[in-house]
Amino acid sequence: MGMGDESFSSFGKGRTVKLDLVELDKIVAFTQTRSLQEDEFQSLCKAVRVLGELSAPAYKNEKAAAVGLGEETEADPVEEPKLEPKPKPPASGRKKPADFVDAATVTVADPDLKSGQLCPCGCGGRLYLIKRKQRIRRFTGRPPIEVTFYELEKLRCNKCEAVFTAPLPEKAGEKTYEASAVTMLAIGKYASGQPFYRQAGMLGCLGVPIAASTQYEVLAAAAANIRPAHTELIRLAAQVKLSFVDDTWINILLFKRSPKDKRTGIHTTGVVSVDKDFSIGLFFTGAEHAGENMGRLLNQREPNLPALIQMSDALSRNFSNMKSEAKVIHCCCLTHGRRNFVKIAESFPMECRYVIKKIGAVYHIDKQASKMDEQTRMAFHRMNSGPIMGDLHEWFLGQFEKKLVEPNSQLGKAIQYMLNHWHGLTQFLRVPGAPLDSNTVERALKTVILNRKNSLFYRTANGALTGDLYMSLIYTCKLNKVNPFNYLTELQRNAAALKANPGDWMPWTYLETLRRKKQPSGEAAA
Repeated sequence: MGMGDESFSSFGKGRTVKLDLVELDKIVAFTQTRSLQEDEFQSLCKAVRVLGELSAPAYKNEKAAAVGLGEETEADPVEEPKLEPKPKPPASGRKKPADFVDAATVTVADPDLKSGQLCPCGCGGRLYLIKRKQRIRRFTGRPPIEVTFYELEKLRCNKCEAVFTAPLPEKAGEKTYEASAVTMLAIGKYASGQPFYRQAGMLGCLGVPIAASTQYEVLAAAAANIRPAHTELIRLAAQVKLSFVDDTWINILLFKRSPKDKRTGIHTTGVVSVDKDFSIGLFFTGAEHAGENMGRLLNQREPNLPALIQMSDALSRNFSNMKSEAKVIHCCCLTHGRRNFVKIAESFPMECRYVIKKIGAVYHIDKQASKMDEQTRMAFHRMNSGPIMGDLHEWFLGQFEKKLVEPNSQLGKAIQYMLNHWHGLTQFLRVPGAPLDSNTVERALKTVILNRKNSLFYRTANGALTGDLYMSLIYTCKLNKVNPFNYLTELQRNAAALKANPGDWMPWTYLETLRRKKQPSGEAAA
């Protein structure tokens, strides 16, 4: 604050109040060492009153009196400005403590000061604990895989020459690669997209040389033990109400086809099945396309369940051979239709702008309906999105009827795509719970594409099968906000229990299963 006398004029009062800012600074300083005298207290109250008038001039006398500012003459009414909502501050990017799973927390007490002790500054007050502690983070590094050598003592009899070897400690386990080490290799390859040779180079630099071929052999052996979890996920995915489906290409070098199969393509099908309690992500690699993989999946569906809602783009190979809507309701992706107009927006700016704006309005309505139940959401779309989609359909037909668009042009093909698949594109107006697009499975396939960009190919079909298993388990964990490292590790450590009852070892149930397993038998019975 400045020094000397300063004058402040209160709003609407027509008077001036002088405050000695130097004196006020002294009074504020006195509050830390002693109680204020009456004149000092009155000076401080006068300053508060003036500041209150400056910051809130529209308050009336009774409001000022209610907060202890004394009686004042009635102020002229001042219209309060309409304030715009404050924009949210930009995210700092700093992770929350809860994001660091299994991070150690060390509580540090002050070595010299304790709660209840007199304040060391001599003011006469006493210290008390503040609930919110100051948190300081420290990161330490270590190799992702550590090696321990057990040197077992050996004794030989000098008469019979029999050799006696010391027993291996129980904590060493029976397997060369402990479950956590196998999981670390799986996370690096199938979650982070690091090829085996690249992981081998990294581990070599950290002093843990593990060859690329050895890494695959270890992961393939572990996959055989945890496969019941993958099989159970496939069974559960066949029972849900909604599935998102799509394909992406992949290469398998040593791939043997059936003599009757004349196709040349190899695909990885991504399936994201959504239930009210969980979500499942699955990947299937081979010669079969999405429709065939969905057909095999639906063969496991309970016959008494309602029809599955399947969302995909409009490629015919994405549709299963089950044409009846009593079993499958096929929906087409509105984003794929919109994308055709985005690509040609520079060539046809007016027409594309119209279509993109209309589709954008539908997405805005869908965002408003995101918290509604399925029936209410469908009714809301019918009332608000129905007229928009109707106008768009009439506009599409009018472009051809009035001969405003050449059918073989880029714009004509984009419009024809929408008209050809109009029924599937508008299922959200007729089917409760039908989504607008297949973006959910598009995001899932990024895991496959990441591995394809870095590793380029699978060598064998068995290698692709192993990759499908680990990617399915890891991505399902991500969908359900479960730590994939802990989950895969526990699956391996409890392989026998997993085989006996796979349903207890799903990503959303395994923690409860572990908790029951650790309970004493008497407590569990109670």
